[in-house]
Amino acid sequence: MSNGLSTATSVRSSPRAFLRTFGGLTLEVADGSDTNETEARALHELAGRRRKVALLLYLTGQSRPVSRELLATLFWSEEPPERARHNLAEALSHIRRAFGRHSIASRVTDVLLADSCPIDVDVRLFDAALANGDLERAASLYAGPFLEGVFLQRAPGFDDWAARERARLSGRFVALSVTLVPRLLSDGRPAEAAALAEHWLNEDLEDADAAIGLLTALATPGTRAALRDAIERYGRLKMRLLAELESELDESVTALSATHEARLAALPARRETDSALATHVESSPAMEKDTGPGAVPQVLTPTAAASSPHRFARILIGLAGAFVAVAAWVVLRPREVAEAAAAWVLVADTQDPARDLVTTESISMALSVALAQGDRLNVVTRNRVREALQLMRRPDSTFVDERTALEIATRIGAGQVVIPSLARLGAQRALSARTVDVATGRALGVDQTTAVNEDSLLSALDVVARQLRSRLGRSSRNVDQPRPLPDVTTASLGALREYTIANDYSRRRVYDSALVAYRRAIALDSSFATAYAALGQLLHYTNQPAEGEQALVRALSLRSRLSEREAMRNEAMQARWRRQPDSAIAIQQRWLAGHPRDTDTRSSMAYDLFLGRRFAAAQQVYLEVLATDSLNPVDWINLAASGNALDTESDRAVARRAFARAFALDPSRRTDVIQNNEYGSLLVRAGFPDSAAAVFRLMLGGPPGQASRGYRSLGLLALWRRDPRTAVALFDSAAQSHQAMKNESLGEVRARLMLAWALGEAGDEAGARAELERTRALSRNGVAEPTVLYWAGKAMARRGMTAAAREMLDTLARRAVAGNVRHESAALLLRGELALARGEPGVAVLLIERGGALDSTPVPRESLAHAARAAGQTARADSIYRHLAGTLRFGTEAMLAQRLAVRQLTPARRQRPRRGS
Repeated sequence: MSNGLSTATSVRSSPRAFLRTFGGLTLEVADGSDTNETEARALHELAGRRRKVALLLYLTGQSRPVSRELLATLFWSEEPPERARHNLAEALSHIRRAFGRHSIASRVTDVLLADSCPIDVDVRLFDAALANGDLERAASLYAGPFLEGVFLQRAPGFDDWAARERARLSGRFVALSVTLVPRLLSDGRPAEAAALAEHWLNEDLEDADAAIGLLTALATPGTRAALRDAIERYGRLKMRLLAELESELDESVTALSATHEARLAALPARRETDSALATHVESSPAMEKDTGPGAVPQVLTPTAAASSPHRFARILIGLAGAFVAVAAWVVLRPREVAEAAAAWVLVADTQDPARDLVTTESISMALSVALAQGDRLNVVTRNRVREALQLMRRPDSTFVDERTALEIATRIGAGQVVIPSLARLGAQRALSARTVDVATGRALGVDQTTAVNEDSLLSALDVVARQLRSRLGRSSRNVDQPRPLPDVTTASLGALREYTIANDYSRRRVYDSALVAYRRAIALDSSFATAYAALGQLLHYTNQPAEGEQALVRALSLRSRLSEREAMRNEAMQARWRRQPDSAIAIQQRWLAGHPRDTDTRSSMAYDLFLGRRFAAAQQVYLEVLATDSLNPVDWINLAASGNALDTESDRAVARRAFARAFALDPSRRTDVIQNNEYGSLLVRAGFPDSAAAVFRLMLGGPPGQASRGYRSLGLLALWRRDPRTAVALFDSAAQSHQAMKNESLGEVRARLMLAWALGEAGDEAGARAELERTRALSRNGVAEPTVLYWAGKAMARRGMTAAAREMLDTLARRAVAGNVRHESAALLLRGELALARGEPGVAVLLIERGGALDSTPVPRESLAHAARAAGQTARADSIYRHLAGTLRFGTEAMLAQRLAVRQLTPARRQRPRRGS
């Protein structure tokens, strides 16, 4: 071999590690490998050093010796030459310690990885499988683009090499897919063909052959569900291509989808349920049901359950037992089963020749409320209809006529559609409702009545609702005894109209107008409990907790004007806004015990489990909900959030797949503020900060409120990378964007608090104090969220701004809501910080302990550690700091508290801030 290098001639021992490069970069230590304790420790340490693993990867791909100068330039190009050579020598020494001293053959100027080095690499196995003609083996190894999301800081030469290798391997994978997808289809393996075609499309989104292969595989079973899946996938692919590449699908792909639509139309009409949640999760991996104010991100996947063979066996046994029990129950009580099954009904938009949209929407909404009383009918919510319209690539404001309603019902499994109509005969109003069977398209009948004038329209609607309940198949002894519609909504059509207008404003996020309209509805009917509940929720969401609490209390005092279900939902909502998730969970559990088919409430309970930090339980409930309806992007998002909050790689993998599924269903959620930050956090935890930055930058092109939160996330990422100067600029942009908007003072305060932190990290104490003074001014006018006031007061007290901190406490006390746990906690914690500033550490510890008992999140925990250290409780302080440092997570103010803990544990290792990262 050249340059006098020679490789070891000994037989290669069994691999000690496996290097995965497709879809990322991971060095996996082999179980039971032949290593001593020193080598094993070195190998585990090496697995955590990305640059060294990248060097090892580069060497595995070289068949000839590589000069040390080239390696130093590739991996440490921005270091001084002497430092770069030292780093290379240390890295090579580490590889030898891990794989044996003969694993690298080298001399003064050149390096070569020995053939006997005990390591397997997926790239080498991939190339070997192709050389041997084993296409399926090669395809199974290709888990994603080579080194996807992997970039080395200050190593452009390596990144260039990786890009060239990525293109080479991608080309080879596409070539094998061209051959293998048709082969799998001809062998009767459409599911495997579809999975491979999905990977193929990820390599080249514009490849018409890949799209045709995928759609053909999805449609191959020929069932209604399979054809619908193929048609929906075509729609998502079309939108993605337009959004990402501003391109159109090839005509051949469009023609194929048209063929699938024709085949679907020709099938005998019948109802099918969406069957394979597990298939959705595996094939296209990727929070509150309501998407109005208060909606928050949430998520799950069955792969976590399958990760343990013992757990999987228990599940199979449990399912077998459940099947036997259900079968016996069906045989013994067939009549009761038929009576108990609740039908799903979709109420279309009201047909009205006069096109009074507000009145007609009010009628449809009120009719849905009337039909939904009790447990005998399940009524499709308007939010669910809007989500279905989004999946159909239609505006959510689309008028839902009979044809559209039947299409939506077919997609989501509703059995009947009700089409209300309104006609005007002078002062009189004629109301009718036609019921259509979804499976056959046959009209089941028409129910109708008249109202003497518009004021009696709701009472007339109640008559039609009673007729409908009878028509929809309930025997007389089982029919619920619903209360009159005016008693559970409002007797005032004017109030109902204002309520409908307010809902529309709220959906479009025009919150000021929504609040005005809700209040007008209440002015017209002071006992309109549902309007009070909606007003209370929106006031909480827009940072007016005291007024929101008053409205929710008023709604609960009028619970006799609500259906049993709505009273339960309002009670749970109040507990949620009071930060009492356990109470909200218990309320909903009691309801579900008697109404197990109420999937909206089950989803809401899962969200409260998430808020209560019971992430595994939330994940399980979301899986149950998605097993019933796998087309709801909100539940997929919340499943992802639950998985992201758990601490295992399998849970994070579940979260990634759930995010992908949600974004495939609704691409607009990629730039939703909460989902975007949650997904970016997941990418950071997975070791892909550059990919996270790309996700955050998606928000910068949106409206100011969205852009400001994008800047904020990018600023937090800069702090994560120890680049406070870049963070300062980003947080400043976030604050200015918030400042330019109306009703964004809370967002501006949070941005300025983060800006103050970054300025302090960068050594600009004067700038940090100036930002805290701006925060002080903002709190006098707009900020009413006590938790944020505690954060601000804490930052001020730590910098000796005690007068400003006391002002924060006074503001907090005035605006706190009695009974709100988080507000009570915030007051105690800030009092503790002020006691510490006064030199009373003992008092501070007691106050912060009481506050921390009500809120155990990282920011209060850091306050306790700080006070404990000041009180001389060093061991206790260090224990809390170690816990915070060990659970360091990206995102929000919690990350800053955890980073402070890291700094407190290692004061001697603090370095001057570095530029770039």
